[in-house]
Amino acid sequence: MEENTTRITLKGSAAEADGPGVRIDGSAVTITGGGVYILEGTLREGQILVSPGNAETVRLVLNGAEITGKTNAAIYSPSKASLFITLAEGTENTLRDAREFIYADTEAKEPDAALFSSGNLTINGTGALTVTGNYRNGIGSKDSLLIENGTISVGAKNHGIRGKDSVTVLDGNFTITAGNDGIQTSNDKDPDKGWVSLQGGTYQITSDSDGIQAETALTVSGGNYAITSGGGSTVVPDDSSRKGLKAGTDLTVTGGSFTVNSADDAVHSNGNITIGGGSFRLATGDDAVHADRDIAITGGDITVTASVEGIEGNTVTISGGTINLVSGNDGINITGDHSGQWLSISGGAITVDAEGDGIDINGSGEISGGIIHIHGPVRSMNGALDYDGTLAMTGGTLFAAGTDRMAQSPSQSSKQPSLMIYYTATQPAGTAVAVLDSGGKKLAEFTAKKEFRSIVISIPDFKTGSAYTVRTGSSLSTGTVLTRPVTAVNDKGSDVPAGRRWR
Repeated sequence: MEENTTRITLKGSAAEADGPGVRIDGSAVTITGGGVYILEGTLREGQILVSPGNAETVRLVLNGAEITGKTNAAIYSPSKASLFITLAEGTENTLRDAREFIYADTEAKEPDAALFSSGNLTINGTGALTVTGNYRNGIGSKDSLLIENGTISVGAKNHGIRGKDSVTVLDGNFTITAGNDGIQTSNDKDPDKGWVSLQGGTYQITSDSDGIQAETALTVSGGNYAITSGGGSTVVPDDSSRKGLKAGTDLTVTGGSFTVNSADDAVHSNGNITIGGGSFRLATGDDAVHADRDIAITGGDITVTASVEGIEGNTVTISGGTINLVSGNDGINITGDHSGQWLSISGGAITVDAEGDGIDINGSGEISGGIIHIHGPVRSMNGALDYDGTLAMTGGTLFAAGTDRMAQSPSQSSKQPSLMIYYTATQPAGTAVAVLDSGGKKLAEFTAKKEFRSIVISIPDFKTGSAYTVRTGSSLSTGTVLTRPVTAVNDKGSDVPAGRRWR
């Protein structure tokens, strides 16, 4: 590479170049043509201005360079030329913008980052880059931003890393501290732009607003993410957006490891969410997983340690994965401004620990598979199950323990029978519940994390007209017979009306 390059040596308030394509005026260094330029040394109160023809390509190799902007950006490309920043192996590089800003383009208010390109920007190489956005953003592109690798640390008064049309990251190690969003796109004029694609890398993001925000689609297929947004889950959320992962249209995750501590929703989309893989550990002052429209979970491992609503969407479809969630209100909530509210669970292992309703459906739903354990509310005005329309039980295993005052069981039209038991005394936390067939064989069991006065049980082994025994702690409710699709009894074996109970 070096045989065809121009080397630029930075010397405090001056610079020298050993080849063509460079114009130097004190601490102002202008790249006038396409090519490869190696930058090394220190430039104080200066700038690298990349200003070739729009169709040209410029590669700046940072080989131990420290550049501080005089009036705005440290590196600024006002043209539509493709700009590549290569971090030389084994080097430490630093870019800082000016603390007092004078925009080169006052109408567009540009540049607005310590490293700014009006055209496409690509960052690669195995070296290290530290960027400080004293005035606004850290790294910015007015078109598309691609980061292939590197060790990159960004501290910014506003956004950390921003590509207007798109941000793509293949790999790298990132530490981002931002007064606004950590990683952001902003094009809201073109539905085919404004997206973020994260395919790998390790991220430590601390942001006052959203950790990662895509104006349109956010797609994550790999990487390790530690995100703290808005001060974390103990901060009372306000009207500002302080989410962990946020998409304007569609949020799709097929892989990656996520630890999110957010004041606002941990995983959010104004449209749809699809989770097909990945590992999540979420703590939030609002919803853990929220979509204004549809949520589909086909795989992955989701643990929610703190939330208001655990999973909330207009529709929620769960066909796989492992979900363990704690919520201060509803565990799974089907609600929204759109018609057709619906819950479908056909697979997966789901554990809900809810202070509100365990599953709340402002519509109807169906459970056809999966293993569902609900440690429901102890407050009387909530239930382990709560639905407005119908809830058809056609398969799967369900244990739903909670209060008895608003207890609700699956619909009588269910193909798989259910058993609801009301207890004459409150059962303490840690009580084990087991279902035995008429021969004493254990068919299923459940241990309640919280106290309860009712439990709904449905397992594939249940058959209408058959007798079963339910052992609650050391007590037996013997001779329980499923004489209809949904049977309700008290713990003495006496038949009582099934369905919602009001007291």
